Amino acid sequence: MNINNRLIALFYRISVFCLGFFSLTYDFGILDGKFKLGNLFYFTIISNLFCVGLFLALIIVTTRDLLKYGMNGSSTISPHIKGEITISILLTMTVYHFILIPYALKINPYQNFKFIDIILHYFVPTLTIFDWILFDSKKRFKWYDPIIWIIGPYLYVIFIFIQANFSIASHIDSSLSDYIYAFLDIRLLGNNAVIINLLSLTIAFIIIGYVIYGIDRIKLENN
Repeated sequence: MNINNRLIALFYRISVFCLGFFSLTYDFGILDGKFKLGNLFYFTIISNLFCVGLFLALIIVTTRDLLKYGMNGSSTISPHIKGEITISILLTMTVYHFILIPYALKINPYQNFKFIDIILHYFVPTLTIFDWILFDSKKRFKWYDPIIWIIGPYLYVIFIFIQANFSIASHIDSSLSDYIYAFLDIRLLGNNAVIINLLSLTIAFIIIGYVIYGIDRIKLENN
């Protein structure tokens, strides 16, 4: 059920924006007077930056509509853009939970995970999808949107492969590997393994997209 109350939506969106903004500020080291430029190579950071930008846009739109139309109603941005960002942050959570954490625990079963990582990989993705569930009008996605939404992650992959040839990431931050994530590392795994990983993630990404689309269609049928 949608919450057609712009005041509640505004408070929710301000809260998520503040949480995401603070978490990114902390993770970049800005609170310590630093700026970890190497963070910009992580898909996690990129997708969270887009989420912070999304919620800033939602705050502006919701405030405008609240002042112009009153509390009752729904305010959002383009469903195609919001869907792209939402699916990308869900991919961040999926990869972290099913690939990165098991890999890290395999290397060190007693490894402790930073709370800020939990926020960026679980809290922000969950709060982003719930913003769509709670406050957006449904039946706005097109059947082809889940296919289009894979463009963003693949642009990231292309960028990683190109910069890896020049070792840009490792030059900026010596703690980074050229391919950032081990499952993309052609030198470590070989071409075939990386292709399989990318195909698996693509399938997972499209499935997540069509689950969102399916929820949207169910809402349509129930209206």
